Amino acid sequence: MRPVSFLLLAVFLFLQTSCRPEEEPVSLELPPTPVLTSESQWGVVNKPYLKVLETRDPASGVSGLLRRGDIVEIVSKVGAEDGRSYWLEVRSSDSDTAGWIPDDSMDVYDSPAQARTARAGIEMKD
Repeated sequence: MRPVSFLLLAVFLFLQTSCRPEEEPVSLELPPTPVLTSESQWGVVNKPYLKVLETRDPASGVSGLLRRGDIVEIVSKVGAEDGRSYWLEVRSSDSDTAGWIPDDSMDVYDSPAQARTARAGIEMKD
């Protein structure tokens, strides 16, 4: 076999193996996973009135009521079914209220001191 023929054969075989269509990527849908942190977070309610639910279902029973400026400890955070928002499991030491609320009804802070400072700002606006 002449060198030119060998080279053409090699190029032809290379193109045959490298030009194959790629397989379509597999799509995986993972269930919501709780977001765990090593430290507690604190929240300040930003709605005039907020129902605290018994479960992460909007149709579930109400376990309590919070008002704008109330401070709660965030116990856990779980992704909602829409994939863009979260459910927050909260506990209030002031009113013994515990349950679940949507994340857009609360401003989240890293410490109780930051939450108290934020609440003072809300009280000054009202």
